[in-house]
Amino acid sequence: MKWTIRKKFFIGFLLLFTLAAFSFYQIMEKAIENNTTTVLENDLTKLQHTSKEYIKQFSKLQGSDEKLFAEFGSTIAQELSTINSQSISIYDADGSFLNEATPIDKPLLLENQKYQESLKENSSTELAQAFQNKATYTLETVAGGTLLHFAYPVYIEGAFYGVLKFTSDYSVMFKHNQQLLNSFTLLSILLFVGVFIISLLLTNQLIKPLHSLSNATKQIAKGNYKVKADVHTSDEIGELAKNFQLMQNEIQQQMHVIEMEKEKVLLLEKKRTDFFHNVTHELKTPLTTISGYAQIIGEKYFDDPLFLEKAASRIHSESERLNNMVVQLLSFSKAQADVARMVEVFDLFSLINSVCEDIKMEATDAKMPILLTGQPFSIKGNPDEMRQVILNILSNAIKHGKPNHTIEIDVSKKIIIKNYSDFIPSKIIQHAFEPFVHGAAKDSHGLGLFICEQIITKHQGTISFGYANEQAIIEISLPNWQQSGNNFEMVGNNIVL
Repeated sequence: MKWTIRKKFFIGFLLLFTLAAFSFYQIMEKAIENNTTTVLENDLTKLQHTSKEYIKQFSKLQGSDEKLFAEFGSTIAQELSTINSQSISIYDADGSFLNEATPIDKPLLLENQKYQESLKENSSTELAQAFQNKATYTLETVAGGTLLHFAYPVYIEGAFYGVLKFTSDYSVMFKHNQQLLNSFTLLSILLFVGVFIISLLLTNQLIKPLHSLSNATKQIAKGNYKVKADVHTSDEIGELAKNFQLMQNEIQQQMHVIEMEKEKVLLLEKKRTDFFHNVTHELKTPLTTISGYAQIIGEKYFDDPLFLEKAASRIHSESERLNNMVVQLLSFSKAQADVARMVEVFDLFSLINSVCEDIKMEATDAKMPILLTGQPFSIKGNPDEMRQVILNILSNAIKHGKPNHTIEIDVSKKIIIKNYSDFIPSKIIQHAFEPFVHGAAKDSHGLGLFICEQIITKHQGTISFGYANEQAIIEISLPNWQQSGNNFEMVGNNIVL
């Protein structure tokens, strides 16, 4: 059997209330009994005193001796019976029955009227004790009520006159006591039912939100992190539900982060796999060409000067291509390893201006002047890596651009670099930042923009590539480093190289 909270509460309340009710009943019964005993003893003490005083006064008036009961027993019995509304029996000093009187308005006493002729018969307890000089009473339950028998020896001025036995009807008192106990018992039962109902309601109020929390934890265990516990209390359970909701939200957020990180890891793994395959393919192509030409010219009977010249030229170009590819791979590997190398705050406008000065000769030879416009733009990062980014982009612009057209660079909120070029297919634009995606030139190595994106991302920026109005357009967004109290003197600048 499963010991649920409801069962524990129910059994606990049942045992506790049963024990309390039994204890209270015993205490109540004992208290009523003690009170009844006190009342009876007080009544009998008063009865003994008043009846004895009556006999003394009667004896003085009659001037009689120890034979008082024998001579005037009938009168005394009638008078005492009338005064006290009780049955009375008188016995002389020898234990012989003398007189008896019973009030006619006491039917229970009339129905149960009895007396003993002498002490030689089976004497009642109280009568036997009275002839042993003891005042004693006994209770007798009869049909219709309760009778009290009281007997005591009568002594006047040291002389023993005999014994008086009184029989009283105490049915009303004992019925009242029994009704009081019955009322207490009924009250206890009603109280038990009330406590049981209240405890059941309270238990349900406690268990209902706990069930809701339990069901919510089961749903969370199954992966449903959006389930809500139906708890609307402001007590400790409500506080528990609130903390549970906070924990649930935290778990949901963490799971979302884990899912995002998982997707990033899977995407990164895919990129690494594709990168490895592309590198393998790109390295294999020039090596295959070099190996093929070397194998042909290495034949024993090879003698073709024109083919030899062509082969030498291709081997040289493929070797240069292979060398440039290896250099870019080493550069990319170094950029990945030196994440925090030379991090400082610097002016990107000045850095771009410096790169333009360095590449001025190459641009002039290609008949592509460079126009730099903008204003100071401070960032925090690695100036060498940012120099590599600008250099790669300008090199691509010169390599793939149209002669006699200007390469435009604008530095403001963004860095925008434009150059005129032949039409670029949308497929190339969509995969521009993936490794080894060839553009217009056949000798493209396909790592330049890939490395640029890696560096810009590391600097918490974004880079995009597009084509519009016969121009290839690259936009770079980087967080501007602003320092309180630092104002640039140069507001704008236009430079034509």
